[in-house]
Amino acid sequence: MIPRKALRPLDGRLYTDPDVFDEEMERIFSRTWVCGGRLEELDEPGSFVTREIGGESVIAVRTAADDHADNAAAVSNGNGAAAAAANGLAAFFNVCRHRGSRVVDECAGRTKVFQCPYHAWTYGLDGRLVGAPHMGDDFNAKSAGLVPVRIGALNGFFYLSLADDGPPLAEVAADLPDLSRFTPDRLVRGDRHEYEAQANWKILCENYNECYHCAVVHPELNRVSDYRNGGNLETGRFFVGGPMTLNDGCNSMTTTGRSNRPDLPAIDVADRTSVQYFHLYPNLLISLHRDYVVTHTLWPIAADRTRIVCEWLFDPDTAASPGFDPSDAVDFWHLVNSQDWDICARTQLGVASRGYRPTAFEESEACIQVFDGWYLDQMGL
Repeated sequence: MIPRKALRPLDGRLYTDPDVFDEEMERIFSRTWVCGGRLEELDEPGSFVTREIGGESVIAVRTAADDHADNAAAVSNGNGAAAAAANGLAAFFNVCRHRGSRVVDECAGRTKVFQCPYHAWTYGLDGRLVGAPHMGDDFNAKSAGLVPVRIGALNGFFYLSLADDGPPLAEVAADLPDLSRFTPDRLVRGDRHEYEAQANWKILCENYNECYHCAVVHPELNRVSDYRNGGNLETGRFFVGGPMTLNDGCNSMTTTGRSNRPDLPAIDVADRTSVQYFHLYPNLLISLHRDYVVTHTLWPIAADRTRIVCEWLFDPDTAASPGFDPSDAVDFWHLVNSQDWDICARTQLGVASRGYRPTAFEESEACIQVFDGWYLDQMGL
């Protein structure tokens, strides 16, 4: 299927209208597979995180140890529904089945059970209700487990879907670019930064999907990879992206343009002189280098605010070696990130103006055209 391409930049109200934002949460973030984060956040049985997706709080938890293989299975959570599970993972709406209290307040932690702070209803890691004080012998606890959310694992990430009837994660995975040579499933986190940008989530996506701005906004990046080396389009139903070639004398996106680490063990020869950039819809931006991977996971807060989690991933043997120092990559991207959030905030101010009258795309902005086309399709526009 040839993806739809937007013919011109989106109207300003699509970035600023709170009602549009609410509709996006319903039509996009509540119906697609949303990247929840790295599997290493759920590294042991009882490890859990909470995520805000489409206006809903969701608990993701590791229920059992496994090998992190990318597969999926269905398990019963005791309430007559199938709790989507993969690799010993489960996920649930963060809502007590008694009278609706939020069960978990923490962003992350480790536990043996989940206990509601209101009336002490207690749930196992698989979502089954295992304790309900004074409810009596005639109460059917088997029908009162936490309401499940689909969860799956792919490329070392876990994904969540609020939709009961959406496509399986395997269908999404079959459409995505092959990232296996970068071994994303075995990489480990070397650093993590959180940011909050004063901009709509789509502005951040569009900014990532072009380098037309790089010579002006990112002179340091442009010295490593000239902005004219971008615009190489690869696309599918669930992603857009492509490679950028590194400048002569450079072999990685770092403060010096040179890597101080061994290559990832399975990369191709071409990967030694380029960087692969992909936007996996809706919220994962992944940049793959010869020696590390950097990801940006986007969490929309409001029409004009977005939380971004940026993580730097490295080969585990490299990360465990004496003298391992990721700062050349971390400092480089922290600078680029800061420059991006500033220009995106400026753009947010502009699209809110009655003077914003969008005209046309530049040819290197083809990835934006594809992303915007996907967005318009999802929104029925």
